[in-house]
Amino acid sequence: MSSKKADLKRLVIFLLLAFGSTWIPWIAFNIIFGYSEWFESGHYGLLVLLSGFGPALANVLTRKLTNEGWEDSKLHLNLKGNLKYYLVALVIMSAVGVLSGLQITFTYGSWDFAEISENAPLTAVLNTVLGTFASAPLFAFITFGEEFGWRGYMNDKMEPLLGTVGTCIVGGMIWGVWHAPLTLCGHNYGTEQPFVGVLLMCLNCISSGIILMWLTKKTGSVFPACIMHSMNNNGGTLVGNFLVSGVPETLETTLLDELYLMLPQVVVGAVFLILMLREKRLEKTLALC
Repeated sequence: MSSKKADLKRLVIFLLLAFGSTWIPWIAFNIIFGYSEWFESGHYGLLVLLSGFGPALANVLTRKLTNEGWEDSKLHLNLKGNLKYYLVALVIMSAVGVLSGLQITFTYGSWDFAEISENAPLTAVLNTVLGTFASAPLFAFITFGEEFGWRGYMNDKMEPLLGTVGTCIVGGMIWGVWHAPLTLCGHNYGTEQPFVGVLLMCLNCISSGIILMWLTKKTGSVFPACIMHSMNNNGGTLVGNFLVSGVPETLETTLLDELYLMLPQVVVGAVFLILMLREKRLEKTLALC
């Protein structure tokens, strides 16, 4: 079997297992308990945690079923020479948050340094930033369930088939659709237009997935991606809220606004995609020398 055929076979098996091991319990829990009760109430926290490990489980099972082995498992920290990438994993979502805060202020409000100073005292800013930075690595074990699957396996099998750009787009869409049983019930984007919410989730996953893929490729480890994902899930962008001023309390955003507000993350993702493509071209050039 050719390398590409083997990659395709393993990719298909992985995706079937990743979706099946997650969608079946998610849909069952939505029916049995109701989405709000099982996912948002906190009463079934262990179920929420375990159900997110479907992609990681799919990685393990696919390797076992296809006798692939663990030569490139990306399970090592690889700290030597890579600490700067771990730092990027910690700060990048906060940088996106700062850009988003400025975007909100200049679009829907007005720059008012006095209001910012009053609403964002230095102690509050430091507590938010340092608290998030300290907790994100500790909670990275939660996001490992996704990252060990998507970045630790799917991307590697997909890139030889679709190229880097194709992997970023298709892989991001797959990751976004994987969230659909939750997104359709209102997770992230409400229930007003649930299918538009799925599309927004796909765009979100494409743009953030690019950065997560870059981190994984640069370090050969899934753990920087786990940390960045944890930063995103646990308030890494909230520092940007301290820069919001002059915005009416009665402001209501539409899904179109939500799309517009994703612009900073999309732009940052595009920058990292350009970096990834440049680095890949450089590798090819050096290989020919």
